[in-house]
Amino acid sequence: MADTLWARLAGAFPPHDVPFLSGEPTGGARRLALVLAYCGQGWTGWQVQPQAPTLQGALEAALGTLCDQPIRVHAAGRTDAGVHAWGQVAAFDTTSRLPAAQMLRGLRALLPSGLWPRALGPVAAEFHPRFQARGKTYDYYLLPAAKTGLFLEPFCWPLAEPLDAAAMAQALDQLRGEVDMAAFASQGSEVQGSTLRRLSQAQVTAQADGLLRVRLSASGFLRHSVRNLVGGLVQVGRGDLEPAALAQMAAAGRRLFAGPKAPPGGLYLNRAYYQSDPPEQDQAS
Repeated sequence: MADTLWARLAGAFPPHDVPFLSGEPTGGARRLALVLAYCGQGWTGWQVQPQAPTLQGALEAALGTLCDQPIRVHAAGRTDAGVHAWGQVAAFDTTSRLPAAQMLRGLRALLPSGLWPRALGPVAAEFHPRFQARGKTYDYYLLPAAKTGLFLEPFCWPLAEPLDAAAMAQALDQLRGEVDMAAFASQGSEVQGSTLRRLSQAQVTAQADGLLRVRLSASGFLRHSVRNLVGGLVQVGRGDLEPAALAQMAAAGRRLFAGPKAPPGGLYLNRAYYQSDPPEQDQAS
């Protein structure tokens, strides 16, 4: 299967939804977009931080070298330390006339091995990867009844005990629709406007080698909401919470039941949507 974790890690990435233009614009400054895959291990996250290795910082440094000017990059989402991506989207402006294909080859040569530009091309001047996104899909991988997590923790959440996948699926079935993501966001999250989001896809699927994949597609997420939601889902799988508990929290808009935040290593930004809406429950994504 092309969408197993191991296939994804080997480079079988999901398709992207970036509205690239068919030709190179002429004139002055142009806006270019990137589709990025990266391994979050070893980085302190996406956003630039002083004296710390960040994905944004590495990308801006390489682009600055190629474009011969300072570059500021904006992304679809600011992933935390240890979180991975198969379809992060970023955009930047430049007056450089270096052709996009040549710039992509240069980036692949300059960037460190954990950060891979999949595609690069021109987009409309008003394109913004965060504010114009119609939604995102995240995947989270669990390994129940793991003998050891020694080599697995950077890429999934190994758990010593088995999980009741049927109860977890029941919990997700009750959660789909309009969800108040404040129930799963970390305290202190900065939110402008409503915290209601449409969760169109919420699945748990058994994969090869005993893995469980949790797939969440929504019109938007709040900070740590996916990891907190998965932490609650694991509590359901362990039998510590009833399947209805997650929906009860979503309806209340707050954490009614304390629980763990899932570790970052199991989380992958699958893609952001610009030309289509996030998939519905039974659609492939």
